[in-house]
Amino acid sequence: MIRTEVTSMTVPDRLPARMRMDGRTIFQQIKNYFDTENKEYFKHPNTYNGISMYLEPNILTSMEHFDLTGFHCECNDFQNQEVCKHWVAMDLYFRSLPQVIQERIRKSSHKPSFASQLIPTLPSEELHDELVEEKATAPSLSLHGQVEIRNHSLAWTLKLQVEQASRSYVIKDIAHFIFLIFQQEDYFVSQKIGTINLSLDQFNQASQNLLLYIKKYFIDRNEHSYFNFGYDISPRDCGRYLEAPVSYLNDLVPLFQALDVFQYVTSKAEYPLIFLDDSPFIPEEEIFKVVKSNNHYEIINTAYFGFIIQEKLWIRHNHFHIIKKEHRYFLDKLATWIYHYQESSPLIFSKENKAELMQVCNIISNYVPISIPDELQIHDFIPIFAFSKTRNEIALNMVWSFGEKQVHSKQDLLTLPYTYQASKARKIYHQLLSAGFKEEFHSLSKIKVVDFFLKELPRFRTLGQVQLDESLEKLLVEDPAVIDIFDDDGFLSVQFDFSMISEDEVEKAIQALWNQESHYQTKQGKVLVFDDESLKVAQSLQELRAKFSDGKIKMHKSRAFSLSETFKDNEHVNFSRDFKKMAYDLTHPEEFDIKPYEVKAKLRSYQKEGVKWLSMLDHYHFGGILADDMGLGKTLQTITLLEANLKPDQKALILAPASLLYNWKEEFRKFVPHKQVEVAYGTKTERIKQIEKSATITITSYPSFRSDLEHYQKQSYDYLILDEAQMIKNSQTKTAQALREFDVKTCYALSGTPIENRLEEIWSIFQIVLPGLLPSKKEFSKLSPQLVAKLIQPFVLRRKKDEVLTELPELSEHLYSNELSSSQKTLYLAQLRRMQEMVAGASADEIKRHKIEILAGLTRLRQICNTPALFLEDYTGDSGKIDSLFELLDTIRKKGARPLIFSQFTSMLDLIEQELEKKEMSHFKITGQTPSDKRQEMVNLFNQGEKDCFLISLKAGGTGLNLTGADTIILCDLWWNPAVEMQAIGRSHRLGQTKQVDVYRLITLGTIEEKIQELQESKKELFNTVLEGQESRSNLNVDDIKEILGIE
Repeated sequence: MIRTEVTSMTVPDRLPARMRMDGRTIFQQIKNYFDTENKEYFKHPNTYNGISMYLEPNILTSMEHFDLTGFHCECNDFQNQEVCKHWVAMDLYFRSLPQVIQERIRKSSHKPSFASQLIPTLPSEELHDELVEEKATAPSLSLHGQVEIRNHSLAWTLKLQVEQASRSYVIKDIAHFIFLIFQQEDYFVSQKIGTINLSLDQFNQASQNLLLYIKKYFIDRNEHSYFNFGYDISPRDCGRYLEAPVSYLNDLVPLFQALDVFQYVTSKAEYPLIFLDDSPFIPEEEIFKVVKSNNHYEIINTAYFGFIIQEKLWIRHNHFHIIKKEHRYFLDKLATWIYHYQESSPLIFSKENKAELMQVCNIISNYVPISIPDELQIHDFIPIFAFSKTRNEIALNMVWSFGEKQVHSKQDLLTLPYTYQASKARKIYHQLLSAGFKEEFHSLSKIKVVDFFLKELPRFRTLGQVQLDESLEKLLVEDPAVIDIFDDDGFLSVQFDFSMISEDEVEKAIQALWNQESHYQTKQGKVLVFDDESLKVAQSLQELRAKFSDGKIKMHKSRAFSLSETFKDNEHVNFSRDFKKMAYDLTHPEEFDIKPYEVKAKLRSYQKEGVKWLSMLDHYHFGGILADDMGLGKTLQTITLLEANLKPDQKALILAPASLLYNWKEEFRKFVPHKQVEVAYGTKTERIKQIEKSATITITSYPSFRSDLEHYQKQSYDYLILDEAQMIKNSQTKTAQALREFDVKTCYALSGTPIENRLEEIWSIFQIVLPGLLPSKKEFSKLSPQLVAKLIQPFVLRRKKDEVLTELPELSEHLYSNELSSSQKTLYLAQLRRMQEMVAGASADEIKRHKIEILAGLTRLRQICNTPALFLEDYTGDSGKIDSLFELLDTIRKKGARPLIFSQFTSMLDLIEQELEKKEMSHFKITGQTPSDKRQEMVNLFNQGEKDCFLISLKAGGTGLNLTGADTIILCDLWWNPAVEMQAIGRSHRLGQTKQVDVYRLITLGTIEEKIQELQESKKELFNTVLEGQESRSNLNVDDIKEILGIE
């Protein structure tokens, strides 16, 4: 409805609630007299119910020319206050007119309207500031609630509590009060407090919840003009009392009791709480008693009963109990009898009417205690339902067993020396009718056998004992299926064995079960009822992505662990011996027996367990990810695996970053020198020759493999090792696509950081390592990190250095701060402003579209933090970071420390190298341009003690290198992803390190580097989610960018 805005007549907010209510009543009574169909009433000034109206003559022509020119009332209220109930009625009538008529009334009035005399003068401009300030400092408000019994109904009232006021104030018109709140209008509280402007957000949360509910209550019931914008008003919902029906109790009680102050008030007590329940509330004391006399029984009331509201609610003290529909009439009459007719009309039953007496006692006992003589005690019974099959019907013969006494008919019930549970009998008769029988002990039903078995038979079983004759028993198959799970040629097969069903129908039965149908009916008419456990098993198999085809249920063997965990406590599921062995090995890889091996190294216990784990996966043709911390010897464990399991005619292919190719060759030479190892490196022609040698071990880089894929496919490899597997984290790259096409028996990924940014990275690796384990990328994106962790658990092995290398020297991390020089600061602030202007007003989609430019801008800020000389050739200013770096080098050099200096920017390494030469500090340097064989040579020399420090490009040398000759790590600039830095730190803090390792992160104060440090902490969470079971976050996003740039 469209609400009509009226300015010519406005009822003041301070009107008494009663005056408003009376005015609305009058309006209802006179509305018809003001209708356009009754124009004769307007020929002359008229008076109706105390109202006089002066109308223009043209009212006779059309109601649209109606012109209110005055108002007069003879009542005392109007004479004394210039407002009255009749005035309210006129205002309501005016508001009910169409908008166009209201406008014409305003425009055509020839003399000042009476309404305009009532409207207070608007405040002058001088008061404007004062009013604005008053509104801005509006007091905090809350509601106090109360409920009482009034006119046989629950009457809810509200009081307004203004902050710091000494008392609360009764709200005399609840509907009008709520209307003012949602219109944000003024409300007069009291002479002391005055008028306040109302709005919902001024109230505390509990009050807001209640106000919103009451508003919705008015709107839903369409019972108040303020909220339906009409004037069909229900007076019982006006004024200070909200008399809501009992059906609203479940909502109103908790809302009112959540207020700061609430009480239920009776004439005898006040309660701060109401206990509301719709189940029987049984008081402790006896309230009724059956007294026996010579010829009859009498029910007498012995204690306080309480009272009934609207036949629906029984109230006893502060316990509110909602009465069941079937008992409402009875209990209401009982309460009426207690308080009005107990003495004049006592409840007396003859001895012949014991059943009627006990029926009344039975209902009373559902609510309150009643004392009954022993001979009237209710005796329980067990119904026995005997069903048999006739040609087209099902026959029932029912017996009620009272122990030694058996009842075979309704006539037998009349001879019982005691009574029975009438409510139980009613349930039985109701079920008989539901199943198509009569309310008799012997009856026939034409119900279909399938419907009887599926719907009615379970209900009869809940009521008593069920007996089926031989003909029905043959038709009903209820035995739970026996489920067998076994290894089947590389897959797991699941077989359901249904008894009493021919083999040619088992496939159809499984199909019905797979479709989650409740039953399957055979050609012979037998009804196979699927039990809940079988249905749950079928559903669980589908959740584990098992496939049903050609009557068989199969799934990937890699899900053996998930399958065994899901059904380990299910007594109906049988696992084959081979399956049990596989499931046990997946959960206890440390007990797996491995073949003897000859490795010139003494493996630590955790490394031996790693080899066992790898060998166990190899035995079952599973791949996996060895995700040990950097420096725990993943390379040695892999070499040992190949030494123990490679047969003379088998070969292995190892892919690694180009910088690590010769490191792998050196490790093979050191630990298993008898193995034939070739490095496919150099020009394409040279690589092809090396591939065609068919060495036992071939090592190549990822780019070379992609380029030479067709030549590798001509070879036959039994093992594929992916070192630093995070390099294939993007499933869309050509290298990842090539690896998915590459056919190999077993594949392992080695990575201390298999997840760097996004959960999808682990999906990409497993698509190569163990295809089939994880669902499609679309389905995978919907999985929680916790579920992903559960799925991959048997196929990922991760140990942390602080857990397995207790003797490893301490790792100490430090933030080494510096400040921008003045020339740096000028450039930094200019670049920061440009970035903020670019991002601040942009939408999320715009930021994503321009992400490359934004990331380039962020990189420029990071370069300035190092030194503007990285991109300005003519820059001659100072660099706070380079000065800080060499201060640090001077300090640690005096201690004899040998540092690794990492930077993302090779140009930064060039500048540092120039300074080192000036200071005559010897050094090695590795960047992406350094040949692989030269890298390993420099690593070996540095570890032997040659030169003072090592400059390393973070990307080129952050992985795979063993530099335990260093005891200090200096990270010149921070990278978004902490995993990259973890890799760099692992070059020195690893197996073989004997000294404490100190890590220094150079951070420029007041710049984005501080934000990057905070971002790194959140990035660590994703890695821990899947591999260590903690929470996660995703890659650098819009919020990250805004936070880094200091944009709110």
